[in-house]
Amino acid sequence: MDNRLLRNKLFQNIEEAELTKMLSCAKAQEREYTSEEYIFRQGQKPCKLFLILEGTVMIAKDFASGKRDVLFLVEEGDVFGEMFLFSDTESYWYDAIAQSKVKILEISWSFFYSFCQNACRHHQQITKNMLEIQSEKNFFMTRKLHLLSGTTLRERIAIWLVEQKEKNGIVSLNMKREALADFLGTTRPSLSRELMKLQQEGLIEVEKNRIKIIDRNELEALCG
Repeated sequence: MDNRLLRNKLFQNIEEAELTKMLSCAKAQEREYTSEEYIFRQGQKPCKLFLILEGTVMIAKDFASGKRDVLFLVEEGDVFGEMFLFSDTESYWYDAIAQSKVKILEISWSFFYSFCQNACRHHQQITKNMLEIQSEKNFFMTRKLHLLSGTTLRERIAIWLVEQKEKNGIVSLNMKREALADFLGTTRPSLSRELMKLQQEGLIEVEKNRIKIIDRNELEALCG
């Protein structure tokens, strides 16, 4: 049994022996995807829950115009596809794209909808875990709505930086600059120009894979 599964939120408070039976009952499968490979596409029928064992996956909405709206990134230990599990939506309305080589545990929805002799005692716990994960995702999307409420790019960047900063005032860049621009609803050149302006004004310090907040008060004042 992979210890990462035992530590995962989806399986919290479930013993190893119980989890082994559950995964067998669910006919869960591990699959690997290469960078830029689609795990699923818009329009396909939802039927699985996905748990990332290794790597990063981008959840994005592509438009006919070529524009891409990056909704969020999911990383090792994260679950995705869960929002379709308890809804009557007949098709995915976004894409899931591997951002690196990824390993994913795929669990059929039929496991969550049925009860069996091997695992039915633990369905209550895993359903509770799923609801907690869904609650966290809803909170994240609420925060993104707050982010997009910024009327200017400068406001959106400021809100994002304040939301993402760690205790040491550092914001780690866990996505490529182009993906970050899509997430913030702008273009990469516009994002780079605005970041440079904020740096020149002494509010931030931009490094390769991180941004250091220099003047937190002034940055928060930009959030509106």
